[in-house]
Amino acid sequence: MMKNIWLAIKGYFRRLDKVLLLLCLVAVSFSCLILYSELRAGFISTGSRRFNPFTMQVIAAVIGVVALLVMSVINYRFMAKIWFIHLPITLGLVLLTFTNLPIVYQPPGSDDTAWLRIAGLSLQPSELLKFSFILTFALHLSRVREELNKPKNLLFLCLHGAAPCLLIFIQGDMGSALVFFFIFLCMIFAAGISYKYVFAGMGLIAIAAPVIWFSGLLPDYLKQRFTILWDLSSDALGFGHQQLNGRRILGSGMLFGKGLFSDDLNWVFALENDFVLAHVGQTLGFVGCAFVVLLLTAICVKILLTARISSDPLGCYICVGVFGMFMFQSIINIGMVLGVLPVIGITLPFMSAGGTSIITSFVSMGLVMSVYSFNKGRS
Repeated sequence: MMKNIWLAIKGYFRRLDKVLLLLCLVAVSFSCLILYSELRAGFISTGSRRFNPFTMQVIAAVIGVVALLVMSVINYRFMAKIWFIHLPITLGLVLLTFTNLPIVYQPPGSDDTAWLRIAGLSLQPSELLKFSFILTFALHLSRVREELNKPKNLLFLCLHGAAPCLLIFIQGDMGSALVFFFIFLCMIFAAGISYKYVFAGMGLIAIAAPVIWFSGLLPDYLKQRFTILWDLSSDALGFGHQQLNGRRILGSGMLFGKGLFSDDLNWVFALENDFVLAHVGQTLGFVGCAFVVLLLTAICVKILLTARISSDPLGCYICVGVFGMFMFQSIINIGMVLGVLPVIGITLPFMSAGGTSIITSFVSMGLVMSVYSFNKGRS
């Protein structure tokens, strides 16, 4: 019996995507180091929370690694087929944020009530919904892929993609709504949507954008976050304040930074999550920022390589969905810190503080590793 167990363990580690696992461990370890630097500098504290962001990051990382390893041994085809279990749970948690229950929570400085607070711990349900959306949409695409461009199939696919986008947008979380939209775009492109529909969609967006802008559907504070990008200094004490300071802090470290535990570090709002790259810049300089960008790029490339070796469309679409999520969040977050894109509350994968975000990142990687492990076509 012991021999069989040993053979099973050896077989598991032989199929495990060790490169992706290593990249994820390096990324989350680096984020814990950065958050410890912020903790030592006095920039983050427990406040009304049960744990300070650094402690929560370590706990979430441990839970995330366990979740990743568990996910990697569960066949992704099975996880997609049991959508009727995980989707109602994740969707139900999102719908709870629309109620007036005491567990609905709005973090300080946030524009939305997209959070739940249970037993002193904060949970962002939209992060968990990404997992269910990628699985269900990949399953949907794989079932209609031969007739994807039939108007009826395309209509239902668009409704499938629009549902979470609109739900999260109504919730007030524009950043997460855009992440869902980009995941949808990446996956439907990978499935082979006809270019005539692509051009038609671009035309609809071109018409809808000014309508949304001038109709009042977009809150004034969101409009200001876009318009301020032309000249951040024009509202240096208002909407431009955070990005101006974030950019200044980012560049203050020059080439090699001031050091993780320097006495000459500066703070800006959301330094531990949305603007964590600014702290990397001031402590480790351009070299540290380049390391973060290269690390996230390597993770994205590894996800795409797994998509290429998938022996079935379902696995490919799952990987493309996870890639879209990681790439979009990384680009938008870095653009926010550089002051070239608006602040819309998007975290930097694996780097920003946040238990739900970290666990979701690991669970998503677990999906990719499941595709890697359960594909006969893997070379």
